[in-house]
Amino acid sequence: MQMHGGGGGMGFSVSGSAERAGGGGAAVKVSDDEILGKAYDHGIAMRLARYVIPYKRWAFITLAAVLLYTGAMVTFPLLVKWAIDSHIKPAVDTGDYSGLTRVALIFMAVAVVHFAANYLQAVSISRVGQGVLYSLRTQMFNHLQTLSVSFFRRTEVGRIMSRMQNDILQLQETFEIMVMTLADILSLVGIVIMMVILDWKLALITFSVIPVLFFLMAYWQRFARRSFLRIRRAIALVNGALQENIAGVRVVQSLNRQERNLEHFEALNREHRDANIQATLFAGGVQPLVEMLTGIATALVIVIGGWWVVSGWLQVGVLVAFVLFIQRFFDPIRNLTMQYTQLQRSMASGVRIFELLDVQPEVVDKPDAAVMLPVEGHVKFEDVYFEYNPGVPVLQQVTFEARPGEMVALVGPTGAGKTTTVALVSRFYDVSGGRITIDGHDVRDVTRESLVGQMAMVLQEPFLISATVKDNIRYSHLEATEEQVVEAAKAVDAHDFIMRLENGYDTMLRERGSNLSIGQRQLISFARAIVANPRILILDEATANVDTHTEMLIQEALQRILQGRTSLVIAHRLSTIRRADRIVVLDHGKVVEQGNHQELLRLGGTYARLYSMNYGDAGVAAELSRNGGNSGVQQLPSPAVSD
Repeated sequence: MQMHGGGGGMGFSVSGSAERAGGGGAAVKVSDDEILGKAYDHGIAMRLARYVIPYKRWAFITLAAVLLYTGAMVTFPLLVKWAIDSHIKPAVDTGDYSGLTRVALIFMAVAVVHFAANYLQAVSISRVGQGVLYSLRTQMFNHLQTLSVSFFRRTEVGRIMSRMQNDILQLQETFEIMVMTLADILSLVGIVIMMVILDWKLALITFSVIPVLFFLMAYWQRFARRSFLRIRRAIALVNGALQENIAGVRVVQSLNRQERNLEHFEALNREHRDANIQATLFAGGVQPLVEMLTGIATALVIVIGGWWVVSGWLQVGVLVAFVLFIQRFFDPIRNLTMQYTQLQRSMASGVRIFELLDVQPEVVDKPDAAVMLPVEGHVKFEDVYFEYNPGVPVLQQVTFEARPGEMVALVGPTGAGKTTTVALVSRFYDVSGGRITIDGHDVRDVTRESLVGQMAMVLQEPFLISATVKDNIRYSHLEATEEQVVEAAKAVDAHDFIMRLENGYDTMLRERGSNLSIGQRQLISFARAIVANPRILILDEATANVDTHTEMLIQEALQRILQGRTSLVIAHRLSTIRRADRIVVLDHGKVVEQGNHQELLRLGGTYARLYSMNYGDAGVAAELSRNGGNSGVQQLPSPAVSD
């Protein structure tokens, strides 16, 4: 299984280009800020419909309620006509007002039906919409956890969060808009039919202003679309600048960039303000336009219809009903025009959401993958090659082994491939060539869950959650007892400082453990790593950010916790790996030396140069004087490739 850095991910890009997702992923159009979408996308609508199925009862209630209140709204002008022509006019002529009570009761009944149906529709569509959003959020969260590390290496966090939050919230409007659109279409059809039935000549007079309305609306839509895209681009830039400044606040303050950054942010924020004002101007012009055309149509109907009433060609009730229908006729047209852009935004959000859900993880278990049984911890790299991007090798012909219980250190200059090497053991990526075995089993032939369950990793940057100290230690092993938690903390010399905290192991940690020092956070990470007694332990620059005192504590703890475990250790501080059983020196993605500390110093190669850079030639001489011999040293030709 060959993995590339450009495959399997969404490949978001600010430039608006499109990238193809490999490893089973689909082609992803990534111009997020430029996508407006269709007003109706059948594929997206059908996929959304699947999420509605669990709430189909409420969906049917919504549909029935829409039909009811639309029918009540269309019926109201007809009731007015009936009341005027059949009861009010005869009552005026005869003086008998007894029928008006029945008219009032019927009007009240229709009003109650309209209110009840409208309320029921609002409640039911909310249940459907919130249920669908709940399902989508849950599925997206679960899906993100299955994606390979390479996806997150290439994808901006802000864009993932935008799809998780903004786009899903936008979909909430979709269901409401679709229901409103359906109601408006039904209302418009019903009103047109009623107007034609009542008097087709007055209907034609009313419809005479529609071509003007549609022409103006189509012209308005062009500007509204540009305005909306301008808003999306502007808010994306504002959010990006905000995220950068929050994430890099220490650098900003240390370099006194506050004023310059504020000027830059003000310019972006000003553009966002102007874009919204422009959009408001366009939107504000629609209402007066519709009202003007409504007034023209009403005036034409009243003047011409009034003449016909006086001439005896038309009943008064029909004229009044027509005036009421005109008021209702233009409202759906205006609403549909406004909803067009909203539907475009919603469909674009649906495209982006399903685009993310369609991304396939690169590292997947084989169909016949076996469960890894308890291991001894014999790790072997056999002629391993790896590429993030095709044609750009990161590792080449990497061969070494860590026998059960051994501590193997990986050293080398920056960019040598150390972190990539240990990442392959945990199957964050799969090798491009060669193989990695544990106890003779290719790591690609076993389930990743059973593989990772027998190893633990401590990274340079400790990751803690906003929970208690105890919950952080047993983060991945909730079955761990309090005794096991305390034992793990004692093993890494973390117990004493934990007990000095306000509530001991029940002390709540703030976001990322900010109420602890970096050294204390790292000690908790070590305790979390060993609470499950893993057979293989990976330390990736685990002591790089701690102070000297904490490093001494960790070194003492490592002597205890590494006993009987296979460990792969990456460290720039070479003092931390002197006791390693084997040191593998990487340079430009190749193994150039192997041996223990003394052997590699005597060899006088890459490792000796690195040690000399840390401690000087005198330090190297002092180390060599402690012990002699260079048996077992392996030196490989230095690679000719550049970093």
